[in-house]
Amino acid sequence: MLIFDISEYIFSWQCLFCFVALAVLFNLRKNESFAGLAFLLTGGLLSVATVFLARDDQILYSFGLGYDFVTFVKLVLVLLMSVLWISAAAKFYNNQSSNLAAIGFYFTFGLIVCVYYSFFNKEQEGANTIVSIITNSGLLLLSCGVFLRFAKNKNSGNFLLFIVILLLITQSLLTNLLFKNFAQTANFLNWLWLYIFPFASMLIKQNSQSTELKKNHKVIDTLNLQINNMIDSSPFPIVLAKITGDKLLLINTPAASLLGISKKEVSFHKLKDFFVDEANRQKFFNLLEKQHEVQDFDIMVCDLINATPFWLSVSAKTIEYNNEIALYMAFQDVTMRKQREDGLQAQADKDPLTMAWNRRYFEKLVPENIKECIRKSQNFSLLLLDADKFKNINDTYGHKLGDKVLIELADICRTSLRTDDIVARFGGEEFVVFLNNTDTDSALKVAERLRQNIENTSVDDDNGNAVRFTVSIGVVSSEKTSSLDILLRQVDDAMYLAKKRGRNQVALYDEEDAKVFLNKKTKHREANVHPIFQNEENEEISLLDNYDSKIL
Repeated sequence: MLIFDISEYIFSWQCLFCFVALAVLFNLRKNESFAGLAFLLTGGLLSVATVFLARDDQILYSFGLGYDFVTFVKLVLVLLMSVLWISAAAKFYNNQSSNLAAIGFYFTFGLIVCVYYSFFNKEQEGANTIVSIITNSGLLLLSCGVFLRFAKNKNSGNFLLFIVILLLITQSLLTNLLFKNFAQTANFLNWLWLYIFPFASMLIKQNSQSTELKKNHKVIDTLNLQINNMIDSSPFPIVLAKITGDKLLLINTPAASLLGISKKEVSFHKLKDFFVDEANRQKFFNLLEKQHEVQDFDIMVCDLINATPFWLSVSAKTIEYNNEIALYMAFQDVTMRKQREDGLQAQADKDPLTMAWNRRYFEKLVPENIKECIRKSQNFSLLLLDADKFKNINDTYGHKLGDKVLIELADICRTSLRTDDIVARFGGEEFVVFLNNTDTDSALKVAERLRQNIENTSVDDDNGNAVRFTVSIGVVSSEKTSSLDILLRQVDDAMYLAKKRGRNQVALYDEEDAKVFLNKKTKHREANVHPIFQNEENEEISLLDNYDSKIL
C-alpha cells in the first residue's frame, strides 16, 4: 500500500534526481570516468522512459500515433538504451570507446528487427520478447564491464556503481517478465536507481582524484629521490635549504664535512648559522631576491666544530622542492684564493716596510670617510707626523736603524689610535693620520698623546744601544673647510711650524703664524726649488710640498 502511495509522486522525484545526476556529471566532465557514466545515465533515463511508457502508453496515443508507431517508439528506445549501455561497458572495462563498426552493425540489425515487429509482425508477445532480449543483452555486457571494473579497483564508488547495475537488472526483470504484477515496484526501483547514481558518480570522482594524487606523490617521491641521489653523489659541496624559515633540507657528504655537521642532524640547523659576516649574508640574499639566481658569490662561513672562518664561492638558485620554494647552493672552497687576493691587495694598498696604508690608498679611502662625516654633520681632523732629523739618524746609525724607527713610529700610531682612524705613510719619514668624528680640541689631545708616546720610545742599534727619536706634528680640523686638498696643505704648514718652533711638538694650523714663519717656504714653492738644495744641514722638507692633487 505504501509503494502504491509513493508511485503518485514517482515522476517528480525522477525528474529531481535526473537533475542532480546531470549536475554531478557536469562536475565530472574532465574525469576519465565521465564518458562511461554519461552513457550509463543516458541509458538509465531511457530505461525510466520505457518503464513509464510500459505503464502508461496513452501519452503516445494522445499524439495521434497508431499501435504500429507506438510499438516502434518503444522498441527504438530500448535499442538506444542497449547501445548506450554497451558503450558504457566498454568504457568501464578498459576506458576505451567501443568498436564503431560493431556498434553500427548491432544498431542496424536491431533497427531492422524493430521495424519488422512493429509494422509486419504485430504480435505483442514478439515485441515483448525483442524488448527483453535487447535489454538483457545490454545489461549483461554492462554488468560484466562494471564487475570487472570493481574487481580491478575495489572502492566505494565502483561498489555503488555495481549496485546501480543490480537495480537496473532487477527493474528489467520486473518490467519485462512480471510487469503486470510489479509495475509500481519497477517505478520505485527507477527512483532508487536515480537516487544512488549521483552518489556513485561523486565517489568515483573522489576515488579518481585520490588515485591521481597518489600517482603525483609517487612521481614527486621519485623526483625527490633522484634529486637526493644526484646531490649526494656530487663531488662538490651542495646544500638545499628552505627559503621560508632558512632551514636546511638536504646536504651531501662533502658539504657536511666542510661545515662540520652530520647529515643526520641537518634538520636542526639553519643556513644563517654558518655565515660569519651578517652584511655579507644580507647582500647575498638581496641579490637572490632580485635575480632568483646568484653565480660565484664569495661568502665567509665557519664550521661548527672548530668555528674557523673560511671563504666559499657559492652559486645559488631557487627551485621547487616538495611543493615549496627551496634554495639550491653549490660551494667551492676559495680560502687559498682569497688569502692570495688579500695578500696582493695588501701589497697594493700598504707600505711594505711599516704596513701602514700607502699614499694611493689614503687618497682613495679618506674621501669616502669625509663624505660620511659630512652626511652625519661630524667634524674630522688631519695629523701630519714627521720624524725629527731623520737624515741624521740614517747618516749616524745607518738605514737599517732608520727603518726600525719608521716601523716603530707606525706601530705606535696604530696602537694609540682608534681602529677606524686611518694611518698612512706618504713617503720618507712622513705619516698622515685621518681622525674620524674629531674636532680641533680632541685632535690636539690625540696629537700630544702620540708625541709623548713616541718620545718615550726607543729602538736598539746593532750594539744594543737605545736610540730615541721624536716627531713634529701638524694639526688641522674641518671646522673651517672640508676640502682635503686644502687641509693637506694646511696640515703641512702646521707641521712646518712645529719644526720651526724647535721640533718635538704639536702645532695647530694658524694662518697668521703661517705667513710669518713660512716666508721662506713660500719662496721655495714660488721658485719651484726644493728646500733641501738651499740648506741641506738645517732644513727639513715635507713630501707635501707642491701638493697639487685634487682629491675632493
